[in-house]
Amino acid sequence: MAQNGLEAAISRRRFLALAGAVGGAAALAGCGGDGSSSGNGVTYWVPPNAELPRMQSFLKGIKSGYKKAHPGAELENVVVPWEDALTKYTAGFSGGNPPDVTYQILPWMNKWRSTGVLADFRSLDKAFTDKFVDGLNADYLKAAEGPKGELLGLPYVGGFWTLVVNEAIWEKAGKPALPKTYDEMIPFAQAMTFDKKGRKLGESGYDARNVEHYGMTWAPVPAIQDNYLWHYFWSYGSDYISADGKDIGFNNDAGRAALRHMKAMVDSGAATPPSLYAEEERWRAAVMTGKTGMAWTEGVTVEYATKHPELRVKVLEPPAGPGGAYVVGACGFLSVSSKTKNKDGAVNLVKYLLDDEPLQTFSKLILAKPVRPQPSNYYDGLEDPRMTKFMNEAASLSKFVKTTRILPYQPQEYLMGKINDYLLGRQNLDAMITEASNQIQQMAKAAK
Repeated sequence: MAQNGLEAAISRRRFLALAGAVGGAAALAGCGGDGSSSGNGVTYWVPPNAELPRMQSFLKGIKSGYKKAHPGAELENVVVPWEDALTKYTAGFSGGNPPDVTYQILPWMNKWRSTGVLADFRSLDKAFTDKFVDGLNADYLKAAEGPKGELLGLPYVGGFWTLVVNEAIWEKAGKPALPKTYDEMIPFAQAMTFDKKGRKLGESGYDARNVEHYGMTWAPVPAIQDNYLWHYFWSYGSDYISADGKDIGFNNDAGRAALRHMKAMVDSGAATPPSLYAEEERWRAAVMTGKTGMAWTEGVTVEYATKHPELRVKVLEPPAGPGGAYVVGACGFLSVSSKTKNKDGAVNLVKYLLDDEPLQTFSKLILAKPVRPQPSNYYDGLEDPRMTKFMNEAASLSKFVKTTRILPYQPQEYLMGKINDYLLGRQNLDAMITEASNQIQQMAKAAK
């Protein structure tokens, strides 16, 4: 999950698929249509983070559980299709009868951040809020802050891509030591690169034109690179944008070191060539299909588990550089309307959704990563034991999360293109940095 989509609970690819699964369910489903309930009633607007029947079943349980916890209270769950969500949210907040509680993602939080449509949780219930946020990843909280430090949403479910190894390829390579640093990643990837006659990269006769599987997936696809390029900079002690948001953040020794390391991986012979696939899904699935030995991935889904019955993957902790170890994270938030007519009911609903059992049920339903480290059996009982294994191994990694910058413009896709110009030899490092700096400065000025 990154700033141009949740890439958090689930990926944009799955968002669109699920939105399509909702079909023409049109505008709102679940209540007559617009806004908050009166009296003891509360409305909750949420996009379908899972296939619609499963999402509806979950919300039915939430409704009965909430009413049991709060006798006399009423709850209307409103499923808002992803393709219509921002339009519906905008109309709801601008009218006189807004939804009481909403599920938010980072781009939407950025839209509402300075508008006053979301309430400050510390004003709603400071004691609960302070207790809930204790120990949470600071980047998740920062992503929910308003211009004056208000907390406009509580982190609900998180998302980040994890580094995994295809265990069959790793075993074929003789189980080389798992990489713990960026410096160790390249030789590790090279050790898992084989041609179709079983010769390893570097061995006599190795045929680079007929590769059976590469050691590392390096996909020239923005929706994928968005999940692993930025933590190269962070791990080397720089950033993709300067601290003041007005220029690039990698025109320095640390940034150049990160870029040179990326290029060393791309040039190593172990990384997938950019022409390998045309379809985004094939890039996403490369490590699952055995085309690559290592990749940053969303995880093992039902689809992957069904299509690849022999699939086994191992989750690695993110590699460390001189500046530390990170994963690019994003988040789904729960927010309360500042104009809610039932403040107590809205806060009670948020508390209920964040309670251990409903939260765990939702996390397992949509395969969301937790916003705080969880026990190693947190995801027990998923549809396939390999899904359970993956999610349980990933559950402890939220401590490495760093979110993308909160900015009035969106520089990521442009910067990915420029970085690829350098990595693929279309431009030298100095020229790329100069052009990128000039363009980002112009984007920042235009966004004022």
